[in-house]
Amino acid sequence: MAKPTTKATTVPPQRSVVQAQLKPDSEFHMLVGGPYSQDGEVHRYGHTAVRIRTPRTDVTYDFGRYGRVTGDFGAEGEGILREWTDFEKYITGENGIGRVTVGFVYKIFQHQTKPATDFFTSLIATGVRDTSKERGRAWLRVYKLTRNYHALGPNCTTISLDSATKTWPRYEAGTGAYIKPEAVLNFGERTALKLKGVPARIFLPANLQQFLSEHPPVRVDLTSRYP
Repeated sequence: MAKPTTKATTVPPQRSVVQAQLKPDSEFHMLVGGPYSQDGEVHRYGHTAVRIRTPRTDVTYDFGRYGRVTGDFGAEGEGILREWTDFEKYITGENGIGRVTVGFVYKIFQHQTKPATDFFTSLIATGVRDTSKERGRAWLRVYKLTRNYHALGPNCTTISLDSATKTWPRYEAGTGAYIKPEAVLNFGERTALKLKGVPARIFLPANLQQFLSEHPPVRVDLTSRYP
């Protein structure tokens, strides 16, 4: 058998060594989950989370109503941040309830992930770890934050956007035209919203997905769909 031949260079034709070295090595994923049905009930609200990948780490940050829930329509509750170090475990859980998640992926350099990572680290530093909610799952850490959850914000979408704007200050530019609660909320929820006032920033996952699909101020490098 003839010996396999090897190329003299790993740099593609017409590309310099410098260009090859400047290829982004990390990623920021804005994960937007859609509605799902469970036990005959339609859950329309959706969910937003953030995944940050570097050559050494792969962490998904997932803020939501995973603790005590209060308020009209369960709009308020304990602010729980879940930190997943195994993305497959996270997305399998989302798929398991019948939710389709769309990931808007940005290819960046490792140093560019630091502002968003630092943002989540600062949230965690103000909270208390709740190992009872981890149930021995080594890939998951759960924190009860000092910041409570509210459907109008801070919620899963606004917290995720907060992290993105740490890297791209203009990330939310133009979102005002996409604040469309009528596309998601039922009549009772819309009535309650009128009494409180519509937030000045986008707060619903479905609205965010439409915005990032149609008018993203920061170019999306790749769109992934799970499943």
